[in-house]
Amino acid sequence: MLRCRAFSEIVVTTHRSLAVFTCLLLSGCATLEGKPTARSPCPFEQVWDTSIAALEGVRLQTADKAAGVLETNWVEVEASTQAGLMQRDVNKERARYVVEVKREGTGAAATVLQLREAWSPMGVKMNQWRAVPGNPRDEEAVAAEIARRLKEKGC
Repeated sequence: MLRCRAFSEIVVTTHRSLAVFTCLLLSGCATLEGKPTARSPCPFEQVWDTSIAALEGVRLQTADKAAGVLETNWVEVEASTQAGLMQRDVNKERARYVVEVKREGTGAAATVLQLREAWSPMGVKMNQWRAVPGNPRDEEAVAAEIARRLKEKGC
């Protein structure tokens, strides 16, 4: 009975994560087209493991190997804006990464997407997290780290 319950919880969590990711892609809020990608002749399993290792220091929320999707928890990052006329440093931003690992011929590719949200104590949407564009340099840095680690392994 305990195994069934644990299995059911895993299935529900996986389906929720995939549903959120699919909704983001279909709604146009997030797309992987044109996003930084680390391509490798290495097998899927090695690119998958390397992608997880490249996200070290950030806790994973989802690691669905069957779907090829890694998703991190939110982490606070430096705010790109300041608040009000006095330009106070009270705004907050947070980011999370979604990495899609997929097979490409005999190799695999890892595509990186950053989801980012901002919070401010001022303005119309004060005290609410709202979606803002991801930072392309951060996405490129994660993809480059995956590629660097793969190259170290001879891929």
